[in-house]
Amino acid sequence: MTLSTFRDGLIAAIVSASVPADIRNETTFEKRFLIPLVLQVTAQCPGVRAYTHPWNNKIRCEPDCKTALDSGRVVAGCPRCWAASKKWASVFALSTRHTFDVVARDTSGKTLAVEAKLITAKGGRMPNGEIQRLLGQCSLAKIKHDFVIGVCGLRGNLDPRWNNDTGAVKDWFKRVGIDLVFRQVG
Repeated sequence: MTLSTFRDGLIAAIVSASVPADIRNETTFEKRFLIPLVLQVTAQCPGVRAYTHPWNNKIRCEPDCKTALDSGRVVAGCPRCWAASKKWASVFALSTRHTFDVVARDTSGKTLAVEAKLITAKGGRMPNGEIQRLLGQCSLAKIKHDFVIGVCGLRGNLDPRWNNDTGAVKDWFKRVGIDLVFRQVG
């Protein structure tokens, strides 16, 4: 399967899956919502390999990361695979290194990055810095990756008076190859 099929499946899963009600921070948003969906969709897409943060996992691919792809056991969150992915998946710009929450690639060499944030609205508005961080990370990811998905878990409600240009923002990101998905949390 192609990476675009994986992307479409992952977006569909993110949009339709139930978000656990007890998510309190960004780490649990990633661990309990996003990563299980990534693993579910990856299992349905032979030829696509996803790399996720190990979250203190010590279990590694067997017999090793390279051989596991063909005849071994690939471990989600393998610390060696995650570390190795930094070489091809990170963006090095302006004397900084930018990594992403999930990265994937297929056998053709196409790559995908997912950046997730959990943002709490206050007074009907998202904090500028947090949404700018999500949009900026997604823009940086697009420099290197064929596909980018930005996932925003939103706690609280937004006042529609502040959404006049939201459609134009989403359309612009879509045109440059970045899919933005917003999900209500809690």
